[in-house]
Amino acid sequence: MIQQTEREKIELVKIQGSLPQASLPSGEQAYSMKVLTGWRKTLVRFGIRKHLFFFAMKNYGSVSRSIDILHQLYQFKKKILGTDAKSNTKLVKINNKYYHTIFAPGYPSQAFDDYILGEFHRISPLPAKGNRLSFLFLAITKKCPLRCEHCYEWDNLNQQEALDLNDLKNIVHKFQEEGVAQFHLGGGEPMTRIKDLLSLANATDRRSEIYVLTSGFNFTQANAKALKDAGITGITVSIDHFDAEKHNAFRGFQNSFADAVKAIQHAQEQHLVVSVSICVTKNFISWNNLLKYAAFIKSLRVPFLQILEPKAVGHYKDKDVVLNGEQLRLLEKFYQTLNFDPAYKDYPVIIYTGYHQRRVGCLLGGNRILYIDSDGNINACPFCHTKSLNIKQALIQNIDVQNEVRKIGCKPYGLEGTVPIV
Repeated sequence: MIQQTEREKIELVKIQGSLPQASLPSGEQAYSMKVLTGWRKTLVRFGIRKHLFFFAMKNYGSVSRSIDILHQLYQFKKKILGTDAKSNTKLVKINNKYYHTIFAPGYPSQAFDDYILGEFHRISPLPAKGNRLSFLFLAITKKCPLRCEHCYEWDNLNQQEALDLNDLKNIVHKFQEEGVAQFHLGGGEPMTRIKDLLSLANATDRRSEIYVLTSGFNFTQANAKALKDAGITGITVSIDHFDAEKHNAFRGFQNSFADAVKAIQHAQEQHLVVSVSICVTKNFISWNNLLKYAAFIKSLRVPFLQILEPKAVGHYKDKDVVLNGEQLRLLEKFYQTLNFDPAYKDYPVIIYTGYHQRRVGCLLGGNRILYIDSDGNINACPFCHTKSLNIKQALIQNIDVQNEVRKIGCKPYGLEGTVPIV
């Protein structure tokens, strides 16, 4: 763990005191969210480990084999976190379920058990087929009123839809039958297709979790309630700066910042799991900006903050946007400090995929995750535009989608091994 300097601690106090507190739901509609500490976290973790042991016993029928599988699972977790970080990650209680990330279902739930079954199956194959994919990113629309600087779907925006509602239902059904525990529905802006989004959610078996990836556009109080009633688990809201004007400029839409904050509030009123995502650009990255941004997200009572590195795809194609080694090291310091330094125990959990990929390889690319774009093309991930085949073709011909994508793999990170910061 990287310790704070005294100067950084003083700067943190200044930052906390300079940010206004957001207006949040109260009373009967209060958002039930708490970062667990002390004996409460210890007790919950013990309960989860106990559940994992008996779940392993149920599937393997052997004490020694179950213990070995759980040990390997724990070692993989340590490897993901990095040798320079503690394994005692933050744990968040949201509406009587427990989360350490938005990319693992809440415990207890059927989705959590399906997710764990997939991890078991990777370590020691089960006689009955376990889920090979953990979750699916699915772009359900090309439509979007924004003109975001970093948009990875830029070339497809606001063209005729390629996937109708029946296509979307067939896609979700296929992967749900294969045991996918989570669906992350994006676009474009998925809230431009709210009626189809609600129909898709209502047609999805509740054993899987569903997240909506949104800018906040059209995320009204009424739509938030409708999404909750349809079975949506949570939302990820994109906020790319703590300064409203700079965020709006980045998004190419005057009301984007206000829409994003309101979306968070409406989601909290409906007790949805809420996370925020930021694309950390060269112009933004500094220690002071990162801390100020985290303090702002904390003031919104958002438990998860996802960091995305800019990639030269979509609207950033052929542009000099990739972060250098010094900038990546600063992001890694930020990840380690906010997740493991006790001074930040009540700050959001930092989710930083690049950090993990440099330690264990890519978890996407057909490994645990796939991305289907708004044309129906199957890609390794939203930031690796490696189109292998179209989902409509795959459904008709019953093609092993995961295997086809794995043939291409992930060039920047690979499927295993470490990738140093240069």
